[in-house]
Amino acid sequence: MLDSLRDIPIVGDVRGMGYFWAVELVRDRATKQTFSEAECGWLLRDFLSGEIFKCGLICRADDRGDPVIHLAPPLIAGPEQFEEIRSALRPALEEASRSLGLRG
Repeated sequence: MLDSLRDIPIVGDVRGMGYFWAVELVRDRATKQTFSEAECGWLLRDFLSGEIFKCGLICRADDRGDPVIHLAPPLIAGPEQFEEIRSALRPALEEASRSLGLRG
């Protein structure tokens, strides 16, 4: 389900194994250009963390290296919970893309 987020301009990659996944965030998907330090601060701490939490999802936004959102749902999660995760992430990531002026 997380692969369906790849159409959002800010999503550079979705990767993981088992129940531990990461959504990599990029300024330019083709070149994998990342964000400036100021943009990263706004994106991860000032915007996405709060927006995703308002949508009911607790996750870890991290910029030690490439900016990513780490996801580690409980091992009892199934399709319904994965859909909730996707549904929480999509609007926040789409709004972040618009706010940064990114186009798909």
